[in-house]
Amino acid sequence: MRGRKVAILGVGLIGGSLAAALSRAGGEWQVAGYSPGDDAQIARALGHLDSACATVGEAVQGAAFVVIAAPVPTMPALFAQVRESLEPQAIVTDCGSTKRSVIEGARAGLGDAFLRFVPGHPIAGSERSGAQAADPDLFRGRRWLLCPVDATPAQHCAAVARLLAPTGAKVETLDPLLHDRIFAEVSHWPHAVAFALSAAIAGHDLSEPALGYSGAGLRDTSRIGASSPTLWADILLDNRDLCLESAQRFSDRIDEIRAALRDGDRDALVRIFSTASRWRNRLA
Repeated sequence: MRGRKVAILGVGLIGGSLAAALSRAGGEWQVAGYSPGDDAQIARALGHLDSACATVGEAVQGAAFVVIAAPVPTMPALFAQVRESLEPQAIVTDCGSTKRSVIEGARAGLGDAFLRFVPGHPIAGSERSGAQAADPDLFRGRRWLLCPVDATPAQHCAAVARLLAPTGAKVETLDPLLHDRIFAEVSHWPHAVAFALSAAIAGHDLSEPALGYSGAGLRDTSRIGASSPTLWADILLDNRDLCLESAQRFSDRIDEIRAALRDGDRDALVRIFSTASRWRNRLA
């Protein structure tokens, strides 16, 4: 007989991988999942869920923890639905890639239960998506950030950290605004760049030969350009002000490179590339 119930709302890559890790841990958790499509049924068939629920209320009822791993634009409505069935002591957390709007959605949707909400973000992923891509080791050795507000009780953060222990993730805390600033720079805008590079090649008359002649350099540079277009459109729009700041810095560097190429200025290119290379070589 499995132990306490955890409800996972959104059983795609992230939610499905969390379910897989918790299920693999043995009898400590009874894992229930809900997704509006067929992801929960797929995860149940793969053995990652104990139950695939037909409604949010069914999944949340009796749960000690509720993990919202759905797309960020759907979260405000989910928070309101969660509130209707939430147990009096249950803790809610999320896996959203942005934090400011998620926190405001939780504040509005959860009401008094907002004090039991711990904003979160696992720093792991793949260009693959859906429950069929779930991997119980997806989070192992990776950061899982908790982004509490001032009112979030410390014991709730500690409880979420204990829940996540079977994933092997390194749980850390980060201020929500700083989170959105950092991830605009290191994740959100870089995805836009990868999409833009891939789109530029796809729109050229050599796009088909490029598929056959490209090597590891293009594959490495454009890998995340194979990610879910709808997911990343939503993330960038949700964090648009900070992404636009990153975009401007990127555009400035592109303009400098174009000017150096136009002028045949090798020294300028070397200077720009050297600054980039020194920083990239420090990247773990």
